[in-house]
Amino acid sequence: MCEAPEGSGPGNQAGPAFSLASVRRKVNVRIVLEGIGFSVLGVVLYQFQTTILIFVIPLVVLYKRQGYRVGVLGTLGTFVGILLVKVIRGGSVGGTLREDLLLLDLTYPFAFLLGLAVTEGSFFPRIPPYGRIALVTVVSGVLGIPLIRYVLTDPAFEAYLKAQIETMMRAMVEGKTSLDLGTMGTVSTGEILRLSKQIFANTYTLGYFLTFMFNWVVGSRLGLRSKGIYPIESVVGNVHLNEKLIWGFLLGWFGVLLSLLRPLGWVSIVFWNIALLSTVLYGMQGIDILRYYIKKVERLRIVILVTILLFVFIPGLNILMMVGVPLLGVSEIWIQYRRTVEERSEK
Repeated sequence: MCEAPEGSGPGNQAGPAFSLASVRRKVNVRIVLEGIGFSVLGVVLYQFQTTILIFVIPLVVLYKRQGYRVGVLGTLGTFVGILLVKVIRGGSVGGTLREDLLLLDLTYPFAFLLGLAVTEGSFFPRIPPYGRIALVTVVSGVLGIPLIRYVLTDPAFEAYLKAQIETMMRAMVEGKTSLDLGTMGTVSTGEILRLSKQIFANTYTLGYFLTFMFNWVVGSRLGLRSKGIYPIESVVGNVHLNEKLIWGFLLGWFGVLLSLLRPLGWVSIVFWNIALLSTVLYGMQGIDILRYYIKKVERLRIVILVTILLFVFIPGLNILMMVGVPLLGVSEIWIQYRRTVEERSEK
């Protein structure tokens, strides 16, 4: 009677399949735990004033590590977690929860989380990352209209903000420095309140764009590095803006100039947001142009970088830099700085 070879029995045939299923379960459990961990971290970061501006970074890392589907689930988990915390806190503090204020309060996290899902998705495959971020910034501006209106017109919020400003001014006066006392004598609480609300409204989309861009760039680099990928080029892509954007740039700054000459009300807020956002985009293009030429002169790279840093930190020169770099980006409409000799000859 012959014995069957070792490993040929029915029980042994199921061994490899069982081990493969076990590995898959372990991988799935790891992915689930990682998704939950990054989602919870996003919720925790959102709860503190010192970290609320970077609460999107963990979710960007999750997208880069585990893909779009897991990233979306993590994004939904973070939003639900933020909502639950707000509901619990609102109910425990005041006993009642105003739904209108809750919706306004959720505008900030919703705009960022929606923007992240759109930026990471394949909805606009031909648009580079910086373009998708600019697109979701415009959407966030529309979503933020009720919040901006609340900040500008609500009496209760104005009283709260005024109390905060008065507390700050008293703290400065108690410092007993002649500089503080002199400043307090020329600036009233009403002026600071008006300027604060005006700056918030005029720079709403700019603040969103810069905050989102910072979160996305840092999160993308961390996520890719965790997978052993070290991108050489910028993760936002080489900035080449559509020539039609110049009309938004010109319209925005024309409106800003007009609003300085005569009051335009809510329209001036639109002009300011268009002008500042388009200026930052052209500034990014100007920085890309400078980086393109710095790479071409290896020997002078350090000298050029030091010169640029001096321009940034020296008063007066930094203003020239802030104006000059965006204008450099604008000028590429007429001067193709990054076009090769071959491309120019073909044209």
